Amino acid sequence: MENWKKKIATFLISQTVSLLGSTLVMYTIMWYITLGTQSALMMTIYVLCTFIPSLIMSPFAGVWADRLNRKMLMITADLLIAFVTLIIAVLFFFDIKDIWIIFIITVIRSIGQTIHHPAVSAVYPQIVPKESLVKVQGISQGISSASMVLLPLLAGLLFSIIPIEYVFMIDVVTAVIAVSVLLKFVKLPKHKAEENKEEIKYLDDIKKGLKYVFSHYLVFRIILFGFLFMVLVAAPSFLTYLQVARVFGPETWRLSLLEAFFGTGMFIGSIIITTWGGFKNKLITFFLAYIAIGIGTMGLGIPFNFYFYIGVWLVVGLFISISNPILVGLIQAKVEPEFIGRVFSVFGLMNTISLPLGMLVFGPLSDIVDISLMILLSGVGMAILAIIPLINKRLLKEGF
Repeated sequence: MENWKKKIATFLISQTVSLLGSTLVMYTIMWYITLGTQSALMMTIYVLCTFIPSLIMSPFAGVWADRLNRKMLMITADLLIAFVTLIIAVLFFFDIKDIWIIFIITVIRSIGQTIHHPAVSAVYPQIVPKESLVKVQGISQGISSASMVLLPLLAGLLFSIIPIEYVFMIDVVTAVIAVSVLLKFVKLPKHKAEENKEEIKYLDDIKKGLKYVFSHYLVFRIILFGFLFMVLVAAPSFLTYLQVARVFGPETWRLSLLEAFFGTGMFIGSIIITTWGGFKNKLITFFLAYIAIGIGTMGLGIPFNFYFYIGVWLVVGLFISISNPILVGLIQAKVEPEFIGRVFSVFGLMNTISLPLGMLVFGPLSDIVDISLMILLSGVGMAILAIIPLINKRLLKEGF
């Protein structure tokens, strides 16, 4: 096996272990709030606690990923998340279970994840040859997708049979294992800024990153598209659990099965994109997949049968899994290495802004307007939005 393949395999193992605990806690917290309150307002507050810290930290996280030791950034982020998760586990052990504690811990976990994500995204082009980036991203997506099949089922089982604090402790243990693997077995080459020990000038570095993003023809237009699309995605992304609880029933097994079907779709999509690689023009693959996501979301707005509903989620997951590796691989291949962290942080920032914006509209409305109708209309908007770039010939040329 080539050296870079061994290195990326070990790196993916560490990230998979970290993902295991984080995903279990994510589902557990969401279900704890959803099933415990059945309130759109509480879910909206949870979403804001997730995204507002990310909004504030994203510009700094991008600069750190471009300037500092990326491995140490990932380790620091993992340990921060593990530490606050340990705190909430201890509080729950002592039967201190106020909802505001969940919100505070969610804020700190969000900060850690915001630091972690651009560092991870910047590591791939540091190790992987350009021509293999999409396939490696497909493998990474496949691991995430497999976890989305198994972990909701595991989370649902654990949520039903053991106290929530024990689930939190699993995240602490997996974080320690992931950090140990990174420290002992993953050696990353120094990137240019790290090697030159360049001084961090936050305001100047953030300005340069933003200038690069706005002047880069492909990056700017993909970010604009993503921002508008994600505003619409807020409805199906964060109101699905409430929709299931209100339309079909508030049983935990329904939420577990929904996530398992969605994860199965993503896993199938990951296999397809890893083996196929997409059309020669990657942007055509990307936008066609997003049209399919929009059509699938329309189907979610017509929930006449639970098994039809989760089947549609499988299809949506499949096309999400096809589109994501294409996007990440394209950006990693087209962006200059010294800006990659900041570019991914801007992507994260746009997601951070767009989803809460959508939730600020859809969240309160969901207590007044039928959730299914809102999801149906958002799907129509998604499909139309994804068709428009396909008539831009100059943009499509960037897909090669």
